Amino acid sequence: MYSNTSYLPGKQLEKYIDRYYLFEKEDNDLFQLPKILPGTGLELVFHLETTLSVNNIVLPEAHTICPRKSISFDKTDKASFLSVRFKSGRFRHFTKWSFLDLNDQFISVDKLWGNIGSELITRLKNLKSIEAKIRCIDTFLLKMFNENYNSDDEKWNPIIDELYYQYNAINLADLSNKLQLSIRQFQRNFKSQFGITPKKFQQIARMQSIVKKGLLNNDKNYLSTIYDSGYFDQSHFIKDFKAMVKRKPLEYFNEQNFTTNFYHKSISSN
Repeated sequence: MYSNTSYLPGKQLEKYIDRYYLFEKEDNDLFQLPKILPGTGLELVFHLETTLSVNNIVLPEAHTICPRKSISFDKTDKASFLSVRFKSGRFRHFTKWSFLDLNDQFISVDKLWGNIGSELITRLKNLKSIEAKIRCIDTFLLKMFNENYNSDDEKWNPIIDELYYQYNAINLADLSNKLQLSIRQFQRNFKSQFGITPKKFQQIARMQSIVKKGLLNNDKNYLSTIYDSGYFDQSHFIKDFKAMVKRKPLEYFNEQNFTTNFYHKSISSN
């Protein structure tokens, strides 16, 4: 058995953080954690017990995960971690690190923020409740936001949101016009901000939306979803799915993945 519980961030950070969530596996049988598919965001993961590993390499006890390619954790008999899920592109407001250096890497908290990152990990170990740990992380991240935020970068947040929510309808030329940039300037600046081209981000956002809807709705018949997402034929979707997920759709949309995955329904402070 496992549990996956979401918590809201503090009000001051809700524009930038989607949620905190606690993932715990509660039995001692060897277990394959859900595969991490290419995504549009970044998470900051704090391991509470045994640190997970990838390809037999043990991960830091607190680190980023910013998947633009699929990631598989090694099998484990225990898993307990608290993760901060940032909204697309927003982590750049909390650090001087570029997404070019964060994508597909597990960057430790002490490497990101030096001694104050190490001090955060120590403080968290001395706190018992999850709520206290979340408050501690939230306070730390607010401090990092205040130290790193650049108002000139804020104009890119609605741009990446449009690509995320309207991946099927938005035109890159329209977005570049909003910023009064040429297409080439827009593409170069977008990659500088987010470490990925706008076209690639669109592709990942579309596939992420399809997979999320399918898994959260236990939908083995994904045809209506792919057509709603802009695919005109099933063969094109299957080709893209296999390239990104490394499995055929019918193999992936199964009971195991319906039951255990890292996708969440929206939460609200209302």
